[in-house]
Amino acid sequence: MSPSHKQAATEPLTRRNADREVYRREPAVEQQIAAALGLDPAALLARAQIADEAATEFLKEECLVYLIRRAQREGQIQIANDLSAVLLRRCAALIQRRLGSLGREGLEDGFDDLAEQLFGRILDLRSDRGDFLQVRFWIALERLAIRAYDQRVRETNRARRTVSLAELAGYDCDDELNHTILTRESAAVATPSDDAFVIQNDLIRDAVSRIEPPYRTAFLLRYFAGWPIEHQDPSVRTISRHFGRDPRTIRNWLRRAEEALQQWRGEQQ
Repeated sequence: MSPSHKQAATEPLTRRNADREVYRREPAVEQQIAAALGLDPAALLARAQIADEAATEFLKEECLVYLIRRAQREGQIQIANDLSAVLLRRCAALIQRRLGSLGREGLEDGFDDLAEQLFGRILDLRSDRGDFLQVRFWIALERLAIRAYDQRVRETNRARRTVSLAELAGYDCDDELNHTILTRESAAVATPSDDAFVIQNDLIRDAVSRIEPPYRTAFLLRYFAGWPIEHQDPSVRTISRHFGRDPRTIRNWLRRAEEALQQWRGEQQ
């Protein structure tokens, strides 16, 4: 920030809780924000890097979230990035504790996913999604970490359950099915249906044809088009939203599709 911000008012929160009450920052956070707004970027970063919570100059995480948003809004990208790096370092221990059991690769992927979710909220200046992070940062982070963990576990389990079309057709992994067997028409993006997918291999086409609709469309959207079953972001296309069914129903449909393919393979053998 700069000296011109010494008298600048702190933007109020607008998001409401379950009781329809507007969120409020703790008085200590408000005081820290007011003091921080009078600092130049170098002094602000130096203060943000103080890790001792008992120190009088310590800035709480809720304060850092506000300062990152404000710097981003005012086009002070460098200090916004520097403060974001400080905040992320503070999050490392909790993320390690929550995601460490996923293994090294799972932890790294989960960390990246969590950071994307966290800063997606903080830097969303057009909404109040970041408000709760200015009120109860660690509770919000804990929820995001649990969600990231659950997502990685679901993806791992899904990968283990995924039916390989090449295996179902009786091919080894080194033959022609390593090449493209599916192409997607442009219609698959707007109004996906069975007709939106063109299967280039006769054997695989026969296998997929054994799956009854709507299970077949759900299967193609999930394992070819790569659509998620569900997603927190309402702008993301999901199979659940496409069919207007809950995620549990979609997962049941995918199991039905896999069972049909397994039966087809048994007939082939």
